[in-house]
Amino acid sequence: MEESTDNPTEVHQKSNWQEAEALSFSVDTLVALALDLMRFLELVDRHPCLYEGPALSRAIRRYEEFWLPLLAEYWKSPTPSTPLQPPLDCAWIWHCHRLNPIAYARDCKVLYGRILGAPPTMDTPEAFERSRHLWEKRFPNEAYHLDLTQFYFDDHTQFHSDKGQSLSSEFRSKIEYNLQEAAMRQSTFYYQVAEPHFMDDRFLRAAEKRYKGFLYLFKLTDLKLFLVPTYDIDIMWHAHMRDPQAYSQDLTRLLGKVLDHDDTSSDRGPGAKLQQGFQETCQKWQECYGAAYSRAGAMYRGEVPARIERGLFASSSSMSTTAVGMPLNFTPLVQRELMQVLITIVKARGLPTTKGKFRIRLQMERKCSSFKLDTSSVPLLSELVWNHTWAFHVDKSTERLRLQLLHTRSNALVQKLLGSEVFGEAYLAWEHVLSSPTLAYDGWLRMSPISGSKSSSINEKPPSLFVSISVTPPQPAPQLFRAISCASTDDSGCMIKGRPRRGYWQTKSVLDHTNKVIFVIRARCSDMDNSIPEHEKCLHIHQGEWEYSNDSTDIGTAPAKIVATAHSVAIQQDPDDTLSSHRRWSFFDSSSQLTVSRNIKRNCWPLLEIQGALANQIDLACGRKLQYEVKNATDEDEGTFVTLIRYNLPDAPFGKATALFNWSTGAMEVSPNESVILVLLLSNLISLSFYEMDSAKSNIKHGRVPKRCSYASDEWGAVVLSARDGSPMSPRSASMMPYYCWWEVSPLAWATLFYTSNNVLIGASTCGAGGCGGGACGAGGCGGGGGCGGGCGGGCGG
Repeated sequence: MEESTDNPTEVHQKSNWQEAEALSFSVDTLVALALDLMRFLELVDRHPCLYEGPALSRAIRRYEEFWLPLLAEYWKSPTPSTPLQPPLDCAWIWHCHRLNPIAYARDCKVLYGRILGAPPTMDTPEAFERSRHLWEKRFPNEAYHLDLTQFYFDDHTQFHSDKGQSLSSEFRSKIEYNLQEAAMRQSTFYYQVAEPHFMDDRFLRAAEKRYKGFLYLFKLTDLKLFLVPTYDIDIMWHAHMRDPQAYSQDLTRLLGKVLDHDDTSSDRGPGAKLQQGFQETCQKWQECYGAAYSRAGAMYRGEVPARIERGLFASSSSMSTTAVGMPLNFTPLVQRELMQVLITIVKARGLPTTKGKFRIRLQMERKCSSFKLDTSSVPLLSELVWNHTWAFHVDKSTERLRLQLLHTRSNALVQKLLGSEVFGEAYLAWEHVLSSPTLAYDGWLRMSPISGSKSSSINEKPPSLFVSISVTPPQPAPQLFRAISCASTDDSGCMIKGRPRRGYWQTKSVLDHTNKVIFVIRARCSDMDNSIPEHEKCLHIHQGEWEYSNDSTDIGTAPAKIVATAHSVAIQQDPDDTLSSHRRWSFFDSSSQLTVSRNIKRNCWPLLEIQGALANQIDLACGRKLQYEVKNATDEDEGTFVTLIRYNLPDAPFGKATALFNWSTGAMEVSPNESVILVLLLSNLISLSFYEMDSAKSNIKHGRVPKRCSYASDEWGAVVLSARDGSPMSPRSASMMPYYCWWEVSPLAWATLFYTSNNVLIGASTCGAGGCGGGACGAGGCGGGGGCGGGCGGGCGG
């Protein structure tokens, strides 16, 4: 329950916020401008050659020699109103130049005697065609569009031109601002904002309000501080600066001076200018507005992951977005939606004077019964203060969070016997926070006393808790799957009780995040006891649950619907190779092939090659790559992970990780736009290949008949704690392990947790996990196993 206040300080803070919200701008809505900016940055990021090297040098020369003169001529017209669009390379340099409004104004006045504003834009073929015509009429010897496909990466991921063209030695820039360094600094910005909620109107509308609060904070502090924006504020700031004249007029009217934008500080270490500025910004924001400054989905995401280049592949490949491998009879799966949450437990009031210490426990209402986070325990002095922050992802269907005020008794023996006493609890529904214009709640929550507790009789008025909670709008999240080995099946798909004889199929159940069996995977293969001719080896993926003849039997039959099949393909072996070192599989109606080989140098690492229709669409990279990258990981942990990188997406010609799987543990994460069937095939074919390679060396244990599933109410992935969100990865209690990001956890630790028969977490035991994970039929014995905000600050200029 919310609690109103008449505290003078809090009333003054509310007044400050209202005055900040009253600020107005001369530009059109910043939300629309920010959306345009996001689309522009995404387009630039498809051409990373513009971040460094010859392409950047060419762009700078073209910007100064062609675009700026054309823009200056445009503004000489008595009534300039028609759209004028720069080519992409010039648009990027122009954008970087305008992000330092003081330098941009100075350079424009030196070169042209005035600030060159932004003409009306219209992102249409007609507008670009008109702009191209004006450009080529003025500069007939310089093409309007710069062919960016001529620039490529070498082995050291540096860009070169295959036409030998670079910045002319005769070109001498008259612009004082270092555009090359500015472009290189801004090259990492898009990664920080490249998340779906930055394209959500609700998030951007809240960001506009916070940008107004950010500007007003400069006024409240007399422009004396180096204030650092979070990334939601920074995207609005960048959008505002793209209209130089409007920005100059607005800031002069609001603050009396043009506010500079300093992006030269990048050191985020303790004591650095950026870190100190961010801490001061947090403090002043709290003092002036009574709210937390840090914001869910707007904080520093870490360093940009290393790109995985394929040379000139992207320019020659098909840009079709059709996913190969989605059968016509495929039934859509249950989708997940996650939102980011940032919550700070600030302080409590209204407590009785008592010995002992107090802490706050955070839990969810649904789908994660064992989830709990505790603040540190603090004694009751003049007031009870924690200032404890958590960040995590949560499924909106958890409905609401629960906060409990726990009292640790001063007598250790009594505490051991009776445990902590609950002094009160409060709830806050996600819908309530999502309905806020700022996507946040900063204020007091009145705690309800627990019936029958000592606190309910002591307190006439229950205690209250001050919290700051912010969220992002829910977004589609990757689907989660885990494969569990179970009893072998016969040719009809029926489970075989006891040790199977010849003719059996290795079988797995695939569970989704709701712990429901949604696929059954059956593989006919060879092992120590069962030799199968090469042409008979195959793998089937059945969609659906196990089918049972009656309620009393545990012997099930695989669902009849088969959505994918793979067949073994004979390989011409090198005489020096052993027959167990390679496996090749054909799938999707023989349109594609996967070859699996053992990496001799790294025994646990497979060598993977895709051929056929998929060869120009995807790549399989061993280890956790791109957004799944884990710093300082060991070869043992990396060896059984595979990242699926798709190269035929229009928004990511240099590759985008659309799935991650661990072929040993059977865990899989699949982006909403990726083929689940493809990932299931790849993961299980690799696992099966290693099973066959190793079957001659060891006697592989067979799975057991699983119990009939009684699905748990908890869901895997309902809450996700990640080291990237600032959640500590150690020490961790066993009850909290399921809530940590699965691919940040050691594969062996994850498999032990999810596949132990006596584990009741996340439904592990209800479906007869039985101690065997996805790699139980092919693990091969190996590998199973918030920082500060935006990178810029502001100060007065001029």
